[in-house]
Amino acid sequence: MAEPRDVTDRLPEQPIGDASDQVVNRYLVAAALGRLTQEHRDVLRECYFLGGSVAQAAHVLGIARGTVKSRTYYALRALRLAIEELRDVE
Repeated sequence: MAEPRDVTDRLPEQPIGDASDQVVNRYLVAAALGRLTQEHRDVLRECYFLGGSVAQAAHVLGIARGTVKSRTYYALRALRLAIEELRDVE
């Protein structure tokens, strides 16, 4: 049987953190990534999630550096839009 906890009417001096915001943000990003094209997901994976440079991403993906920059720009715009749309739905 569980022990009863002390009850008080005083609030803690520092807020008690929970991970709910992080969970929601991770869900939104994962869902939004699923709405992107494969090319956009690939460039974001290389540059943001794996921390690669433009040159490294270009080498891995077999595309020009300028293409990496362009795709990254449009991928981030599309990701932002997808997150906004998902937030509006929920």
